[in-house]
Amino acid sequence: MIKVTKVTVEQVRRLVEQEVKKQEVKKKSDVERISKKMDSLSSQLAPLFDSINNIVEFEEFLKDSIKLGSKNIKSTDILVAMTRVAKRLRSEIE
Repeated sequence: MIKVTKVTVEQVRRLVEQEVKKQEVKKKSDVERISKKMDSLSSQLAPLFDSINNIVEFEEFLKDSIKLGSKNIKSTDILVAMTRVAKRLRSEIE
């Protein structure tokens, strides 16, 4: 005989929150690893970035960067992330 335990909404909420936190920690460590690598290459990359000097080149660079970094991300999530980043940039510029 299988014993059935009643699960409360609060227990489910806590489990979901714990899982979300675990995923956030993993994502942070992934991004930190990439950021560290980019920092170590910054002296080599800086001259390349300096060569981008107009909006068309900048858009092409962003498009290529997004393609490179989003192979495992759903297209809708990419758009949401880009919208959030654009919103933050607007607030920083103003």
